[in-house]
Amino acid sequence: MNTLSARGAKNAASGALMGRFMDVLQNPYDATSNPTGIINLGAAENYPMHEDLAQFINKNSRIDSQICTYGDGATGSKRLRAAMARHLNRYFRPHLAVQPEEIMFSTGVTAINEMYAWSLADEGDGLVLGSTIYGAFENDLTTKAGLNLIYVPFDGVDQFSAAAVAKYEEQMARAVREGVRLRVLLISNPHNPLGQCYSPETLKALMRLCQKYQVHLISDEIYALSVFQNPDANPLPFTSVLSIDPAGTIDSDRVHVLYGMSKDFGAGGLRLGCLVTRNLELTQAVRAISMFHWPSGLSCAAAAAMLEDEVWVDDFIKLSQTRLGDQYQFATDLLAEAGIDYHRGGNSGFFLWADLSPLITVTGSEASDDFAGERELAKRILDAGVYLATGEEFHSEQPGWFRIIFTQHRDQMAEGLRRLADIALTESTLTHLG
Repeated sequence: MNTLSARGAKNAASGALMGRFMDVLQNPYDATSNPTGIINLGAAENYPMHEDLAQFINKNSRIDSQICTYGDGATGSKRLRAAMARHLNRYFRPHLAVQPEEIMFSTGVTAINEMYAWSLADEGDGLVLGSTIYGAFENDLTTKAGLNLIYVPFDGVDQFSAAAVAKYEEQMARAVREGVRLRVLLISNPHNPLGQCYSPETLKALMRLCQKYQVHLISDEIYALSVFQNPDANPLPFTSVLSIDPAGTIDSDRVHVLYGMSKDFGAGGLRLGCLVTRNLELTQAVRAISMFHWPSGLSCAAAAAMLEDEVWVDDFIKLSQTRLGDQYQFATDLLAEAGIDYHRGGNSGFFLWADLSPLITVTGSEASDDFAGERELAKRILDAGVYLATGEEFHSEQPGWFRIIFTQHRDQMAEGLRRLADIALTESTLTHLG
């Protein structure tokens, strides 16, 4: 007997909303208590900063009766929105100062993605985004809102250059010819998983493109302050779309930013993300459904205390950036020892985009299944006790690329990469024997 709705049955059958990730969380590696457990190099968390964050929260926790109420409503406390506005004005250098009423909090950026998708587009409408890009956008934007995601291949063109804008327009023009109503162009800046930032010139070119096609530009800037020195390259610094004067380029109510506490502050467990917009209609639409993603008063109080202590924020961000650079160097040294290549242009985020294609032993039987070999490799990697996000999940243009989180604790990162190296060594031996 089928007890579910059609949409409920579809979600239950897919199992893809959290899928492998939830299985990984049930069997975590521990050198002493669970040495055969799974090493999680797939979840993007700022592990090196968790102890510093916990110390601050424990030292500065203030619980009063207001926290036990519904507070100021479903989009975050007034105190938190005021503190976040000051934070954005200090670090993002907006063209016009961000006001507290232009910020809406929810239970993470995942929830924000669903809310703006529901508010800006109807089912089947088009949302444009580049390949490669953060894989969970697909779940966020399609599971309930039912958007039509249009992935842009760059065919070797640097997707962070102004030249890439022509690639976006090719796909947008094709979609329009096919009768798709375009509503949003979404970017990840700094980029997940490539770890690069967009130049002001490219951002302006994307703004002009969005204005031409009358679509919204949404910039996910969740890793804005997680930038570091990269000895491999001379990458660009972070530039927020908020810092660019939209006059003469794009209507200001078409530009929106996503931010939150999970990455720069290592506070994913607080479940706090926010939408920054000057679009009053979008604000009203999101507020109308915000009660379904009402953030905790405890989380709002903890985040507000953090953001209000600007001396602590400055020290915390500086320390985080230093540790990110050290972790990056540690991880890339290990990859070099293992003979594993990786994308070298990044200076932000918690990840390396690694080329494991030499370890693929089978290929798709048909051109339409080029990622069959990658799936088989991902299974072998998981069987060896390492969890990685796959290139297919991130809509890579070529199979064999995996996202490796370099912010994991060093003992776990070293053990995880040792296990990957063992797979590479085994593959090399088998190839030689063959």
